[in-house]
Amino acid sequence: MRKMRTLFLVLLCCGLSLYAGVSYVKAEEKVSSDYDAYLQETGMPENEIQKLDEHVKQFIVDDLKSGDGKFEYMKIDVGKQAMNGREEDFEGIEFYASAFKNGSTIYIYPTYEFTENKKLCGNDSFSFLLGEAIRPYEFGGTLWYKNSKMNDWEVSGNLVANNQQLNGAGYSGSQLGTSNSAMKFMGTTYCHATVGTGDDNRILMGYSYQPKKVRVELFGWELSGRQMIFVLAGGIVVGIVWWWKEKVLK
Repeated sequence: MRKMRTLFLVLLCCGLSLYAGVSYVKAEEKVSSDYDAYLQETGMPENEIQKLDEHVKQFIVDDLKSGDGKFEYMKIDVGKQAMNGREEDFEGIEFYASAFKNGSTIYIYPTYEFTENKKLCGNDSFSFLLGEAIRPYEFGGTLWYKNSKMNDWEVSGNLVANNQQLNGAGYSGSQLGTSNSAMKFMGTTYCHATVGTGDDNRILMGYSYQPKKVRVELFGWELSGRQMIFVLAGGIVVGIVWWWKEKVLK
């Protein structure tokens, strides 16, 4: 009888352990958030949704909800360009951009994310250029940070486009982050725009990583069918981001 009781207790413990394990696995499974569902309703492809951090999804959804009417996903051609001619500026940084359209109104969200720790001293810059199919009129954004001891991102502050052009904007200076030690940063910007006069629907993004204490400034214009942003460091032009206008697939 005692053996039967012992066997029963052993089986019971095993059963409870197995149930707890199954419950834990179910809890760990990724469940689509309300932000995923909202973006799915816009027609945004699932693979594009899953590229985005949950904080970025919330940022986009909240901004879309603040607009008038229902937005639908808009396909744009996304590219990147080394702002000062150094490909190493792209090391440890990923770029994303999503666009949504409602009538003649377009909302775009250029985003960059550090995939490795970097030490910033307040001289970095992030910028983007838009094709003639998009004409921006309002800019903004949010910056997050995360160090090696943090499991999730924390808000660092708002981002202000301190260089605004007819075909894009630039964000630079200490607002992109300063740190005594290397850490990760993630910036999501918004660009509210209207439908332009052309059919070039590209967005070209660039990030200039300046770990040394040299002031970086940006300015840009459109000239003879070429759109460009000049990058200055210490008052000297150190790079140019540009492209020729040409028709792209929609």
